[in-house]
Amino acid sequence: MKKWISLLLCLTLLLSLTACGTGDSGETTVIATVVPAQTEPTQAESVPEDGVYTVSTPDEFIDAIGSDRTIHVSGGTLDLSTARSYGKDTGNDKCAWEEEFDGYQLVIHDVKNLTITGDGKVATEIATQPRYAQVLYLRSCENVALSGFTAGHTPEAGSCVGGVVYLEGCTGVSIRDVGLYGCGVIGVHTQNCRDVTVANSDIYECSYQGVYFHDSTGIRVANCRFYDLGKKDDWGAEAVFLLGNCSDVRVSDCEIYDNRVDSFIISTSVDQVVFRNNTFRDNELQGCALNTFGNFVTLDGNTFEGVIARWFFSGCGAVDAEGNTITEDDLRGIGRDDMVPEETVAPTTVTVKNADEFLAAIAPNAEIIIDAKEIDLSTAKDYGGGPQKYYYWQDNFDGPGLIITGVKNLTIRSKDGKADRHTVSAVPRYADVLAFSSCENVVLSGFTAGHTKEPGECAGGVLSFENCMNVTVNDCGMFGCGILGVRAASCTQITLRKCDIYECSYGGISMDDTTGIILKDCTFRDLGGNNIQLYGCSDVTVDGEPIPGDYNGR
Repeated sequence: MKKWISLLLCLTLLLSLTACGTGDSGETTVIATVVPAQTEPTQAESVPEDGVYTVSTPDEFIDAIGSDRTIHVSGGTLDLSTARSYGKDTGNDKCAWEEEFDGYQLVIHDVKNLTITGDGKVATEIATQPRYAQVLYLRSCENVALSGFTAGHTPEAGSCVGGVVYLEGCTGVSIRDVGLYGCGVIGVHTQNCRDVTVANSDIYECSYQGVYFHDSTGIRVANCRFYDLGKKDDWGAEAVFLLGNCSDVRVSDCEIYDNRVDSFIISTSVDQVVFRNNTFRDNELQGCALNTFGNFVTLDGNTFEGVIARWFFSGCGAVDAEGNTITEDDLRGIGRDDMVPEETVAPTTVTVKNADEFLAAIAPNAEIIIDAKEIDLSTAKDYGGGPQKYYYWQDNFDGPGLIITGVKNLTIRSKDGKADRHTVSAVPRYADVLAFSSCENVVLSGFTAGHTKEPGECAGGVLSFENCMNVTVNDCGMFGCGILGVRAASCTQITLRKCDIYECSYGGISMDDTTGIILKDCTFRDLGGNNIQLYGCSDVTVDGEPIPGDYNGR
């Protein structure tokens, strides 16, 4: 039987290779069966023996996505939005394009044991164009490693709504030795994930948060650098670390510096969250440092340098490594930029006659003496320009407003103490005239402030203080056009003496979440609202008499 089968197979093979017939010439013709030539497979289509797919184009990258492999992105920029399949069927059942407001984002899903690596943070970049798209989106993946590249949106101008790395329903993700930047609102965002590590990476220029961990557990962030968050947006970022409904989170040995944020940490419904041996320095803090909403985090061995006027909002707090409650008083005294004793720093006194001289004089331990009838800040040569060390211009609807930030021990006074002879003004009606953020020991004395006299209604105030400590305003006038004479938020120890607040369209002063308010011998006249408006304040006295921390009246 075997012999017959072999014979039949041979006969079949012979017939498939040749066929005999007689042409017109009578000669025997041999016809060969032609096998179509196969195209050379691309790198990504080939199956390397070592499981490493080396790619250099977005199409190769998309083709290579799958389980049990390493994708090595060679040097250069890999712009995913330039793929031939962009917005169409990828041809790969492990990734798909999902539509966003201004384009598409690539979603990698249901893969296991995948490594995506590059030639280093400087040499390799993964990017995408749409501002509403996540750059790298992983969904329902397991055991994924990202390393050796930088990721962000392409450099075209425009604000982002999408983040950089987004993990949804993933387990066992390692992000190491990467750079994650804005335009991208969040560096790393997890949703319903567990066992995620971010290590030895740079997260910078993001506009919302550095990292946002939500409904996640087993998170480790170590030896990372967070910087320039919120600096490209005048309003700043919300937080460096945003935690919601998380447990078992450890952040250690990280550097957090040169950021403009409302808070360092915001946490809700968290458990076992520890910040250990991190350094916070040279940040512009616009709110409170730790906004924990009653869900205390553990602080152990961290260093804070720079002005921190407010550590907690009401109901917030922290504990030490032993579980003992840390209070505002416990933390007060650190984070004050006290590396150099104040008595060793020689104060400087500068007399100014115009806006340029005024701006140039803004610095710690400085006394600025105004010797001019009017200083119109809108006439400065760098009006609306880039940020300086101690001030920046905040864009408003009708023009930039001055924000003085991070200054300690600053006095601004007139030469002769005659408030009616010296005015500090600004043109934009939507800007505060003089605004201070995260400053300490500020004295304003003997001048008047308000918007310039051009007709028009205001939406900005006169003096504004946010997250400041120990502010004294003596013998000053604040007038409308300006909706409020003085506004303060999240401040400690604000004193107004012998001030004249008049013709403001909303009211005299408005303060919220501020403690230690002293008003003495102040005049309120011709206002469009109440003299005093307080919300969530404490330790308030008016002409020596205490008043409630929530108050709205004459």
